[in-house]
Amino acid sequence: MAKLVYALMQSLDGYVDHMKLGPPPSAASRHFTEQVRGLTSLIYGRRTYEIIRYWDEDFPERDAGDGDFAAA
Repeated sequence: MAKLVYALMQSLDGYVDHMKLGPPPSAASRHFTEQVRGLTSLIYGRRTYEIIRYWDEDFPERDAGDGDFAAA
């Protein structure tokens, strides 16, 4: 039987404007890349999915760490 892992991220005030925040720093990208690398699938709510769609596109200013996260 597969193992189900549940994770939740929340800001202290319950609200973060990710459109103003921009992409995460490289250290955060490396951390989350290692977290998702071995997963079979991820389930997101609508709002989180809209934020995560950022990695669906290829941006020239993206560093190698962001590219690794996008691939994972």
